[in-house]
Amino acid sequence: MKYSLDTLRKAMPLSLLQDEEVLKYFTASYDVRSSLTSSWRLGNLYLTNRRLLFVQGRKILFGTPLNDIRDINIVKRKWILGKKVKQLHIVSQSRKIPYIAIKNPEEWKKAIVEQTSFVGAGLATALFDRATARVAPTTHNSQPIIHNLQPDEVILKGKGGYLSPSQSRWKLGTLILTNKNLTFLQPSDIIWETPLNSIKDLRIEKRVYGVSKSDTICVSYDRGQKTEDREQIRKVWIISPDLETWRKKLYEKVLLKVDEETLDKIATKLDADSKEVLWFIYENRHARINTLTKRIEADTHMDVLLKIREIINPTAQKIIGYPILSFESSKVDWETGENVTFSWWLTGQPHRERKEPLLDIFDENSHLIVYLELLGLNEDEIQISIVGAIHESSLLIIDADKNYHKEILLPAMVSTNNFTKRYKNNILEVRLKKAN
Repeated sequence: MKYSLDTLRKAMPLSLLQDEEVLKYFTASYDVRSSLTSSWRLGNLYLTNRRLLFVQGRKILFGTPLNDIRDINIVKRKWILGKKVKQLHIVSQSRKIPYIAIKNPEEWKKAIVEQTSFVGAGLATALFDRATARVAPTTHNSQPIIHNLQPDEVILKGKGGYLSPSQSRWKLGTLILTNKNLTFLQPSDIIWETPLNSIKDLRIEKRVYGVSKSDTICVSYDRGQKTEDREQIRKVWIISPDLETWRKKLYEKVLLKVDEETLDKIATKLDADSKEVLWFIYENRHARINTLTKRIEADTHMDVLLKIREIINPTAQKIIGYPILSFESSKVDWETGENVTFSWWLTGQPHRERKEPLLDIFDENSHLIVYLELLGLNEDEIQISIVGAIHESSLLIIDADKNYHKEILLPAMVSTNNFTKRYKNNILEVRLKKAN
């Protein structure tokens, strides 16, 4: 008998939870490992917005909540009749699901990770759950109150070592860098953790590791305590086989500040379209390539990619030492809680402190021309209206997107229905005809 993973079996009615919906399903095999030899059961694997399920007929052989998943691996091992195929190996908080053979396991792994809205297939949620359990307030029956908070987004994860001033030997375990914390953990517990906003300095220092001295990252951080009105700064050391990657990513997330002054330095070296791309992403936090292509009226997506890769990022590298734009296939926008896919983002820590925008008004006899700086908008989002006589002047009203509203008192009366607008390179030009 020939066995294949390509056959799609008919989906069976499932008993779903409230607000649960099926997102993806396909024929799969489940190795229950009921004996020393493999014992495969055939059925369907279902991914819902709440759980991962394996169903045989109408019976659910297992169902694990997505937020219980701690790790997902893809391994190649023997399947039915000794044929080797790629299989999903999933570990959850409550149990280990040995192996699932399914077509396109890479796609399934990606779909599961994206649905849980974090990188690292559950590890970030595990840390988040443990951290919440430590600090969450409790009710009279000692049950923790779990708030509806976003889980951490894992940025880097890998084997490493940790040394504190009170230790004589390095501890070995796993280093975790999330968008909020730097953590060192061993299988039994979180050994050390500090918020990124508490880190004050990062330096490469030589420390004895094993029988010789090696480069380590010295992390200086504020413990959140004060003595005689002074911050109590403490140091720890971490080491990793890929120390340079950790140093760069930590610097980017902790010490690299991206504000308008930084962007101004970069923008002065760019052409007009590259400036437009940079400021648009700064104002909107992220942007897809098709949005940027439309924004600068480029012919193709490749034109925009070349500007990012060959103009904007190399210029930023020379000025601040780091590329300013990075592509993320999946990242959470922490201002909105949205999981944003396949978009360009600013590196570092964007800091928007709005300055008073440029405003100029020119009197050209029969017309007034108003120039106003508006960053990161589309022309069709800008609405113009004019209020007539106000102390022998007119009032120009500008509305854009959901939050922008500006009123400009003009130096003369103008016609309320005879004007033109033009928006290019973040500058709005409004041409108004004076009233007779």
